[in-house]
Amino acid sequence: MSTTTAQSTKRAKSQQKTRDALVKAGSSLIAQNGYSGASVRDIASLAGYTQGAFYSNFQSKDDLVFEIMRIQFRNAYASISLLEHKQPLSPGALAQEAAHWLQDVCGSDEKALLFTEINMHAIRDEKFALTYDRLFEEHALKMTVELEAIAHASQLTLCAPAEQISKGMLALTRGLMLMMSREKKPVAFDILRLFMEAIL
Repeated sequence: MSTTTAQSTKRAKSQQKTRDALVKAGSSLIAQNGYSGASVRDIASLAGYTQGAFYSNFQSKDDLVFEIMRIQFRNAYASISLLEHKQPLSPGALAQEAAHWLQDVCGSDEKALLFTEINMHAIRDEKFALTYDRLFEEHALKMTVELEAIAHASQLTLCAPAEQISKGMLALTRGLMLMMSREKKPVAFDILRLFMEAIL
């Protein structure tokens, strides 16, 4: 590896480390303090960087939030795609697996608060909503493809269009996790499982 290539690789790793820290700090502060209560200065400070470092990586707080959404969506695709490669599952077993997946993806208090804040900001800010809606539709499309592949692998016939099911799964999960207290989250999981059994 040449010196120039090595330096370029080192810079890229350093920048990714900075971006990762800013994403983590932004996710935490937005969940804790609300969208408007998480300033760029505070996000950068929590991550251990200056505001200049923030703006070297993101154009704005909205830009950071879109990156947070992309990362969460990529993690969701990676985890749900594992179901496609398991042995064919019965409807009951698949419903159980899907409910566990939904709980893992959307079930933490921080994620529930984070996405609630992002959703509310999209309702209030039309400009933000344009990109938010596009990212969500891209997410729904990819989730639809994954759901269809999983159903095909297990030789199941869905009782509703896959796109509607995928959107319903995520909407139900986020809603339940906000409605249920920590002590009642097992009840939320049972409701998720029943929902999945009903549609598979």
